[in-house]
Amino acid sequence: MTLMEWQQKFRTVEDCQTFLVQQRWPEGFVCPACGHREAWVIHRQDRHGIDLYECQECRRQTSVTAGTVFHHSKISLPMWFWAIYLVAIDKRGVAALTLARELGIAYHTAWLLHHKIQQAMAERNGRYKLGGMIELDDAYFGGVSHGPGKRGRGTDQDPTLVGVSLDEHGHPQYGFLEKVPDLTQETVTERLQDHVEPQSTWRTDGAEVYAKAAKILKATCEVTLSTDPQAAEVFHWVNVFISNAKAFLDGTYHGRGRTRRNLYFAEFVYRFNRRFFGPRLPEQLLRACVAAHPHPYGT
Repeated sequence: MTLMEWQQKFRTVEDCQTFLVQQRWPEGFVCPACGHREAWVIHRQDRHGIDLYECQECRRQTSVTAGTVFHHSKISLPMWFWAIYLVAIDKRGVAALTLARELGIAYHTAWLLHHKIQQAMAERNGRYKLGGMIELDDAYFGGVSHGPGKRGRGTDQDPTLVGVSLDEHGHPQYGFLEKVPDLTQETVTERLQDHVEPQSTWRTDGAEVYAKAAKILKATCEVTLSTDPQAAEVFHWVNVFISNAKAFLDGTYHGRGRTRRNLYFAEFVYRFNRRFFGPRLPEQLLRACVAAHPHPYGT
């Protein structure tokens, strides 16, 4: 779907609301308070025109945007939907400045849209864990990088846990990236527990933290030392993943955003894990935004 077709499909607030209602209540309205299925629709006359559904049983009023990333937003729904398309369709990522220019809105407004879309990506990523054969490593991000691979332990850049799952043919399936405060045993074990399935098989470079974490998380740990001639081949895909992530951050965001780096990682991972979706990706991202929790302004 082209941007013109997308804008035509979601041209008005009513168009956007119709989509939201179908996504949130595919079998008809359900009151979030009492579960009743009958409601009156209150057509609001404010500048955004978001309808309210008033439960006929308990009288609770519910907006179609309540509990979504659009909740209490001062930005119109069509503008939201158009921004989501632009963010989704460019595999290199779209900076807030580009969004502001393409949509004709203020930079701060574009930044806020982009920020919350990234948060929706992060929430959706958090639903999944890697399983099977997984290449695990740590990398270091900070400033503009030059060349592939990781920086050494001991750098003052941000330590980052990286994982890529492989299919039975050794091809990459899914990945994760997470900036962590340190690479201590406790931190590594805790974060890997959120990213990998139990009983998975890990390929690591022999760092003791991974061996101990594997034992705690009941995973099989296969060690290939970084000095081994086969190391580059064994860790090929995780190194490619790290290199592409650095190129993504350097190219689109010019290596900045240290405090928001995990959101940039979330965007990269979201795109990588859905790299074969093609033209379906904008609607998939739109659904992720509908399912995402509202986030306070600027967070």
